[in-house]
Amino acid sequence: MVALGLLSACGSSEDRYGVRINHEGTCGGTPALEGVRYLRLRITGENMEPVERYESVVEYLRQRRPVLPPVPLGKGRVLEVRGYTDLPRSGGRVVARGLSSPFDVEALAASWVHVTVRRVDEYVRPATSEGGCVALAEPRAGHTATLLEDGHVLLAGGFQSGAGGAASTVSSAEIFDPVTGSVPRVLSLGTPRAFHTATRLPGGRVLLAGGEVQSVEGALPVRGAQVLDVARGTSTSVELRAARSQHAAAVDSGGRVLLVGGVGAGGTVVAEAEGYEPATGQVFPVSTPVPRVGMAAMPVEDGRRIAVVGGSDGKSLRPEVLFFSYEGGSFVPVGEGARLRSPRRDAALVPFGGPERLLYVGGNDSPGHVEEGRILASSEVVSPGEASQVTAGPQVFARSGLCAVALPDGRVMTLGGVRYGGSGFVSDSHVELLVPGEEGGAPGLLGLKPLERPRHQHSCTVLRDGSVLIAGGVDDDGFQRTTLSDLVIYTPVPLD
Repeated sequence: MVALGLLSACGSSEDRYGVRINHEGTCGGTPALEGVRYLRLRITGENMEPVERYESVVEYLRQRRPVLPPVPLGKGRVLEVRGYTDLPRSGGRVVARGLSSPFDVEALAASWVHVTVRRVDEYVRPATSEGGCVALAEPRAGHTATLLEDGHVLLAGGFQSGAGGAASTVSSAEIFDPVTGSVPRVLSLGTPRAFHTATRLPGGRVLLAGGEVQSVEGALPVRGAQVLDVARGTSTSVELRAARSQHAAAVDSGGRVLLVGGVGAGGTVVAEAEGYEPATGQVFPVSTPVPRVGMAAMPVEDGRRIAVVGGSDGKSLRPEVLFFSYEGGSFVPVGEGARLRSPRRDAALVPFGGPERLLYVGGNDSPGHVEEGRILASSEVVSPGEASQVTAGPQVFARSGLCAVALPDGRVMTLGGVRYGGSGFVSDSHVELLVPGEEGGAPGLLGLKPLERPRHQHSCTVLRDGSVLIAGGVDDDGFQRTTLSDLVIYTPVPLD
């Protein structure tokens, strides 16, 4: 642990503000500061020019109270720490990085700023105070992971495989703290659920909707929903209009949630769409049916519209890209939707190069079960707007049910999924980085280090510092199926 202070200056921070850099918070792997000769400490924020300084890491570790440049008073300051093998002008490269949560610099306040520094381009595991690896309280797959307003991650529900392949549904939720690398709290959901949706509402609450529960009769869809207020430790029950699992949900700029499609009783495709209004806590009907499964939904145009992309109605793949807007007390279809060039289901939908383009990547071309179709090695770019259009995206490694996240710089990471193997469908370990083309140029693709353990039905979440949290999932090699309980963090190499 390195303690850093802030220089005093008129109208700026004083040495009452200190910074603690945690560089020993990982389990195994390369130590964060190994091979690091210089640290770059850079502070940014509104109404201030970036302030930065390079210092020898040896000197920083040697000094009792090293200092930062003066920082102007203001709110929302952020400290980035990078570890370089040498000074950039001498060819040094970034091998470690960390980012603080936003902090305020006030005239009469005193505080500490915490930064956790991790190796870039490596998969690391958070460490316990005793030096062991932090893991989930119980294995889970088919769960949800939601980034909360305070930077913590809510991991809720899911299932786990038992002896003989029998599955049981998880009725707990866990809170992961990226700063400490710990799971300080485990919550009871009351209702077990897997393959549900989790949507963050205004004010930091989270709507857990639908899902399924395993029983002696098989998987039964859940009609209920819960609104979790993690900060207050409360939960409010909501009854949906339809029982649904494996559906899609998205929230608009007004905080209203659209729920579409999914699997209902008896394995039928749910056609009824519905909405949830957090201001009243009420569910409302949506008159336009959306009979789809294996589709995805995402807000576009700053949340003014919600796009529904891909999926199958159980008999055929649906190429139409639908757009919904909240008008007159409900969600209604708006504009003329574009059409996918290669209809697919179980693909990943994610912003690409900013909020105005969506990347629909991977998936399969089977209207029913994936075993009946082809796993696709392609992607498509959906450009919402008055003249919505779909164009070909980059070729990718063939995977279905993959996890994808948009990084803060516009790049997209794809992780895991299922692929064809010698024994049938198996979990995949591929990780790819997709880079948007500049000024209309062709996008690029970079293969990253594979996951240490193949997985699908896992979660991947971009943390506030730009790192990606990978949690749980299933490792299936065609012979043995294991539900995972590990937590892995990957920090991408920065672009600049």
